[in-house]
Amino acid sequence: MSFACAILVLIITSGACESQVKGFNKIKWNNEKIAPGLIWKSSHCVLNDSVPQNINILMVNLKKRKIRLVYNPLKNIQTSIQARDTEAMAAVNAGFFNVKNGGSATYIKIAGRIVDSDTAKKWPQNTNLNGAIMIRSSNEIYIVKTMPNAWFDSHQEYEDILVTGPLLVDGNTLSSLPQTSLVTNKHPRTAIGSRNSRKIILITVDGRATEAGGMTLNELADFMLSLRCRDAINLDGGGSTTMWISGKPFNGVVNMPSDNKKFDHEGERAVSNILIIK
Repeated sequence: MSFACAILVLIITSGACESQVKGFNKIKWNNEKIAPGLIWKSSHCVLNDSVPQNINILMVNLKKRKIRLVYNPLKNIQTSIQARDTEAMAAVNAGFFNVKNGGSATYIKIAGRIVDSDTAKKWPQNTNLNGAIMIRSSNEIYIVKTMPNAWFDSHQEYEDILVTGPLLVDGNTLSSLPQTSLVTNKHPRTAIGSRNSRKIILITVDGRATEAGGMTLNELADFMLSLRCRDAINLDGGGSTTMWISGKPFNGVVNMPSDNKKFDHEGERAVSNILIIK
């Protein structure tokens, strides 16, 4: 279903960062309560830069739902399959990974276990990967600036950790983003934001299609801030971008993954790790 978004430009100034929120507060959403503590919002709209967007959001209350990282270090598997295998209620793709050989491209800890102890040696630090998602055993989530691997290793209270990036919003302030092609080009995007340690937002923005242009990371950061995210961080996007909800049509894939270069639900890419809602 298609909706038109009203034209509105707001200027947001945060320190040295100045950006434009392009009509996000006028988007008309389809809303569906999936379960207590889990709401799905979707919209196919045209923003005031004349670029169509197809956006899906999961609003999650961690007082009622659990969030976990799922990882297969040996083989890349589609988000929908990994989610079904773990009996999740919903899921999105998560971190960057080796498309050819499998395995995470960044530091990752699953259920308190450091799966890839040599990740830092195999994958040199990248200026885009400047943040991390940390999930406590108490089911609280934090989005922070990245730390040395040894710091992540030693903090056992965080069962799941994933280094990713760039950071989009840090303490209610737009982050200063590097001028790389990952940042400045419009692509499909996946992101996570937090309003506090118990309320999170998972987002997919489709792209690489006439019907969905995608966003730059500056636009995505504006969007996360407009949704009142205190902190937000970019996840792997492009052909990896996938949102899955249990019981929905098209095998649960509710967005339009772009890996098949078509605007349909069939273009899922196999990935190494996902974020699931239980």
